[in-house]
Amino acid sequence: MIGYGTWGFSGKEYGNISKEKCVELLNYAYKKGIRFIDTAPIYGNGKVEKILNKFLNKKKRDQIVICTKCGMLPHKGFKMKQNFSNKNIIKDLNKSLKNLKTDYIDILLLHSPNIKKINMARVINLSKKLKEQKLIKYFGISVRSPQDINEIRNLNHLDYVELNFNLLDQRALKFNILSKLKKFKIKSICRTPLAFGFLADKTIKKELLSKNDHRKVWSQEQFDAWNKSKNLFNGFQKIYNDKKINSFALRYCLSNNFNYVIPGMLKFSEINYNIKVTKKKKI
Repeated sequence: MIGYGTWGFSGKEYGNISKEKCVELLNYAYKKGIRFIDTAPIYGNGKVEKILNKFLNKKKRDQIVICTKCGMLPHKGFKMKQNFSNKNIIKDLNKSLKNLKTDYIDILLLHSPNIKKINMARVINLSKKLKEQKLIKYFGISVRSPQDINEIRNLNHLDYVELNFNLLDQRALKFNILSKLKKFKIKSICRTPLAFGFLADKTIKKELLSKNDHRKVWSQEQFDAWNKSKNLFNGFQKIYNDKKINSFALRYCLSNNFNYVIPGMLKFSEINYNIKVTKKKKI
């Protein structure tokens, strides 16, 4: 099932976009049947969650699944500052509730934690209390790396796991993570299905990206490698009768039975295209 990844709504990570345009996109996606929205209080320092509250109303709130995160502090580049103390998790949750103007969060995820540095038993106990207080419905982790799942001793109390997965990043299959999640009946969310846009038809040129685009930190060699990598799948595209790489890439993720696949969509045409892809046969 297609969900909506909203990181791009910050107006920084993928270039400028107005709040009004974001709300229009969300309303359009809702009319087209999209009911899952992934966000985080760190996105635009609360800006994105505040945009979502302009989209939500009572009727929509009952039908929309809001997945947000906690524990990530403001930072630049890959040096992630984090705080997964009970106090800060509750602080982030309250911030999200305020930003979204809602009484509860459907899914609360730890935001890319270093599994070896947090006390998962303590965090799990906190999640149980938050469920009892009806502040959250489900709890899980947005992992930094799919292999992090193997570092967690007790998976029985996780409801959701969000992880990177696409044609270029198949660690979740290589390390049997998806089968492990299925074994423990943990629902899965696929992020970066189009590899930060490199699995779209258009070649991404580093020099044309806005100065705040998060992809600017990657080397030119990385850009060249990712732009060329889409050609690796030409033969498979012919076999599955799919001329466009972005369609094939999205179909591939959907075919691996994730509960939600969350591409970022900054244009109405992207919403239409991605919904159309979901109606194609699985790979």
